[in-house]
Amino acid sequence: MTVRRSTAFVTHLAIPLMAAVLTAVSAAAGPKPATITDIRAQLFYESEGTLSDNLFKQKDLALWNTIIGEGTGGGRSSSTLVTVEVTGKDVPMGDVKIEVVATGDKGKVLGKTVTDVMIYDNSTKFFAPLWLGNTGCEAIKVSAKITGKNYKAAPVTKTIPFACGE
Repeated sequence: MTVRRSTAFVTHLAIPLMAAVLTAVSAAAGPKPATITDIRAQLFYESEGTLSDNLFKQKDLALWNTIIGEGTGGGRSSSTLVTVEVTGKDVPMGDVKIEVVATGDKGKVLGKTVTDVMIYDNSTKFFAPLWLGNTGCEAIKVSAKITGKNYKAAPVTKTIPFACGE
């Protein structure tokens, strides 16, 4: 009889109690914070109207004289699309923003955008675009940072190694 009572206790009381505690701990943790999970840069090919693969994933990347189609860029390009991927869960509109800034070699801001991050329902990702024109001869530093209530994350930075010469 003692064994049956122990089994009944575990089945009917201990397991539901443990489930309730785990649920309370999960709820107290709140929604998953938004984080930057990727930065992509793609060349826009004017002669085809298409985009390249992600420059940051290419091995042996040489963006030399890209404006005339030289180097390993895959074609003539003088515009670049930067996309920042933010991952999270239940991020209400207005609570979190993503700031994306592109600067040239001499520190001049070439492009900047600040966008509200909205992640809700079954979504877990948000993508913030930044279109840059007149690219291809100057290295570009792309910096992305999440701002908002209780967010103090360091910026994520990548460099697009454009260069020109003879």
